[in-house]
Amino acid sequence: MATSAATVAAWVDLYRAAWLSNDPDDIRAAFAEDAEYRDGPNSEPWVGHADIVERWLAQQDAPGDTTFEWQPVALEADTAVIRCLTTYPGRVFDNLWVLRLADDGRAREFTDWYIER
Repeated sequence: MATSAATVAAWVDLYRAAWLSNDPDDIRAAFAEDAEYRDGPNSEPWVGHADIVERWLAQQDAPGDTTFEWQPVALEADTAVIRCLTTYPGRVFDNLWVLRLADDGRAREFTDWYIER
């Protein structure tokens, strides 16, 4: 799949819907069945729907707890790098997401590189 600004925006919408709802169906909608999710660049991946949902819910954010801005930095073949700004009450994070999309528009691989301001 050729990654475009539109496909990345559609995926970010899926991710943000899951982030806001913490609904397992929304989480699964954003990730391929055998996806790998890394919540940091050096972390072991969460692999597959069951693992991703379980670990996501174990560290979920409260719905409506954040504001979120993003923009694509690089798009190449099936890969996108996305710059994000995530604001929680009293905390702000700069994120770089590295995303590889499957042909159906769901993530095959996702890594969140983040630092707190």
